[in-house]
Amino acid sequence: MEERTYRDIFKWGELSKELTLDDHVLEFLTKTYPNVNTKEKYLPGDAEVSLGQKSQLSKPVSEKLISIVGKDNFSDSDVDRAKHSIGRFFLDSLKGRLKRIDFPVDAVVYPKTEGEVIQILAVCKKEKIPIIPAGARSSVTRALEAPKGGISLDITKHFKQVLKLNEVNSSVTAQAGIYGPELEAFLNGKGYTCGHFPQSFEFSTLGGWIAARGAGQASTGYGKMENMLLSLRVVTTEGILETKDYPAASIGPDIDQMILGSEGILGVITQATMKVRKYNPDNSSMTSFMFPDFESGVGAMREIMQGGFGHPHFFRLQDPEETQLSFLMSGLEGTFKDKFLQWIGFKPFQRSLMHVIVDGDKDYSRFVLAKATKIAKKYKAFQTGKSPVLKWLEQRYSSAYLREPFMDLGVMIDTIETSVSWENLLGLWKEVRSYIKTRPETFCLVHISHAYENGANLYFIFLGPMKKNDELNEFEIFHKGIIEAIHKNKGSLSHHHGVGRLTSAWLEDEIGELGVKVYKGLKNTLDPSGIMNPGCIIKD
Repeated sequence: MEERTYRDIFKWGELSKELTLDDHVLEFLTKTYPNVNTKEKYLPGDAEVSLGQKSQLSKPVSEKLISIVGKDNFSDSDVDRAKHSIGRFFLDSLKGRLKRIDFPVDAVVYPKTEGEVIQILAVCKKEKIPIIPAGARSSVTRALEAPKGGISLDITKHFKQVLKLNEVNSSVTAQAGIYGPELEAFLNGKGYTCGHFPQSFEFSTLGGWIAARGAGQASTGYGKMENMLLSLRVVTTEGILETKDYPAASIGPDIDQMILGSEGILGVITQATMKVRKYNPDNSSMTSFMFPDFESGVGAMREIMQGGFGHPHFFRLQDPEETQLSFLMSGLEGTFKDKFLQWIGFKPFQRSLMHVIVDGDKDYSRFVLAKATKIAKKYKAFQTGKSPVLKWLEQRYSSAYLREPFMDLGVMIDTIETSVSWENLLGLWKEVRSYIKTRPETFCLVHISHAYENGANLYFIFLGPMKKNDELNEFEIFHKGIIEAIHKNKGSLSHHHGVGRLTSAWLEDEIGELGVKVYKGLKNTLDPSGIMNPGCIIKD
């Protein structure tokens, strides 16, 4: 199928795959919001893409770029320009439904080699044309917008090879445009795993994971990207920046760490070497627990992380509202399981569900799970077995597909995440939830899915009816208020999504004036002409 409409370019997943809500979810939404129209899509976005503004690239520049990459690897069509100018933030979908692409790129190039990337950057540096590196475009930080125009440099078409598996060093080197499933399938076939499973796993790339400083669902055990990366190659306007895959080194500030989270403002990541681990899924130990309340679950989670006996790999705690809505949307409300849990004291909108999976050696996984179980029971948890965990594993990438059918009913659904120390976690959870709940008819579901000895992340999911005829403005004001509430209550601007243009206004408050100067100094060294994703992270 060929992309033609706004809906084609903003929807999550394969073009041919149109997700419908199951009966339990649809029943919940229609009962909760009786005004939803199930017969007709709300702002369907089915108009053909028309940007209304032509590419601003001059003919000589376009011809020069075509001479570098070839005609088949250059596009200035409205559809290609539009889809490379949006990510997967709620406003990207909403604007698409309103037939708006506010800041489109002027063209898209698909280089075949690192040499072509070097040539493209040289042309754009000379002509002062902005470049926005692009992978699978699952960013939720507005990092792909092009307020100054320019080109999108897409590496997913040609930079997708595994270059080397080093079984002696337990590492893999791959090109940055390889998608998560392809990399993981290759590694699994050789008996290894990358251990990185973000929500966007199916539609994200190795380069994107690095550029966002991402975290996967098993990061509690395997680490975030900054713990996985061994070395990389980055093409900058000033040359190629290459690091070496030492296991550790003391040679000044870590250049890898400077590139991680840079969201395309320093250069184009072309390849990376990552740690890999043995893939032994049969060795994994798992269970789930129901806690009487969120506070008890948080206490158990903290004690497990600080116990000194090892960590779970997947470690997740749902707050009471997320726990209850998962019961409602899966059809468990009112079942024998639900009634039994209530009978033994685990009440709706109070109880909290925890998932625990430990990977690795079989003895190790059993040992860590036994220790975690002992601590959970100390906090009055009831062990609910493997079934909830297996159900979650089966559906763990599916929630991203829910946005479009929810929006088709006029229901907003979006997420925001942060990291926070243990001592501030419950206070932030309460205050941010309190703010979100001031919006009429809005649910706020929260979970912890990345835990550390010193704190954890909090992932907020909020859903409620869109404000008809004022959808955009109302959401922007509401979303800004959430960021302010997180910031006020000592949470980070992001745990794993990045900054982009979405939260750059708060960056100086986060890292200080001198911290911003450090970032600017780094950018001025690697990109003195300022053409690499200008305005992203560092405000102009």
